[in-house]
Amino acid sequence: MIDIIIQNYEKTKREILVEYDKDSFFENWQENETWEVSFNVTKTDLNSTAFDLVDYESSVIFNGQEFVVKSMVTSAEGQSVSKSVTATHIFYTVQDGFQYNTISGTRAINELLTHVFNGATGDMGFQWEVVNPLGKIGRVEQENFGNANYLKLIEEIMSDYDVVMVPDNKRMTFYSRSDFGNQIQEQIRYKYNTDSVKFDIDTYALKTQIRGFGKKKDDGSYYFSPITYTSTESEKWGIRIQDPVEDERYTVAVNMTERLKKDLQDYPSISGSVTLKWRVTPKKGDYVPFIYEPLNIKTYIQIVGIKTYPALPNKPPEITLSNTKKTMTSILANLAKKGVI
Repeated sequence: MIDIIIQNYEKTKREILVEYDKDSFFENWQENETWEVSFNVTKTDLNSTAFDLVDYESSVIFNGQEFVVKSMVTSAEGQSVSKSVTATHIFYTVQDGFQYNTISGTRAINELLTHVFNGATGDMGFQWEVVNPLGKIGRVEQENFGNANYLKLIEEIMSDYDVVMVPDNKRMTFYSRSDFGNQIQEQIRYKYNTDSVKFDIDTYALKTQIRGFGKKKDDGSYYFSPITYTSTESEKWGIRIQDPVEDERYTVAVNMTERLKKDLQDYPSISGSVTLKWRVTPKKGDYVPFIYEPLNIKTYIQIVGIKTYPALPNKPPEITLSNTKKTMTSILANLAKKGVI
């Protein structure tokens, strides 16, 4: 039994939703893009109270997570009234906060997060934690960090510090990208547990060399000479030059070198989706052995999206895989398309 609880905006009433269309209910998570639930429900004598609570900005509680109704279509046919609902994870309300003030200098990620949530709208009930046991998340030179909504600032933090953020209701946990997800042995293999595969592989953005320019001194000279980083993949693909990095936050050469290694895309872009024949247990961010003989693909690819149908135990999940780095800028575009911002 899948429990869906509906709570009004004022958080004074909540009801379990019954007699909803189980075929329509799904949960969709895409790394750094969206996390939402969607379902259709028709008003009946049994669910009338909960049905009336389903409204814009009402909450949908599912699996212990709160989602906020942001999109809804109401339709009627005779005496029958139905609603088609999409509710977005409560984390995305972080966009409603704004930090007008700015800070500069070499900063740790904790300092920036503290600054974000000391904005004009306060912490808004959000909490955060940085998991950094091996000290992989270093300090980064910042210049005028702030003067934006909280969501945009979190996106900047994720990009600058190369971290992944995992929300649990209003609590955010930040991990070094290299520490997010586990390598699992349960493989996804064509004709073994999937025969529905859609993949996009391209080398449009494949580059093997990049140059970085740091901050200049008052006399016009650089704190360090421009750095050119060449990937070992150049032995296979030749020299292909990526647009240079020009960032005045960098005054130390070794920090710029690390930035260049992260920014250079010296591999083909692989992204795709598979529909599994039976349920598997990979989690968000896990690296899965993917074997697809027709394209001679045998590699680990990260799970960046999972769409499940919890009310339909026999319906397999849809898994999105990618080896490319995603950024949170797509959140803003996605929400804007839905009319959320």
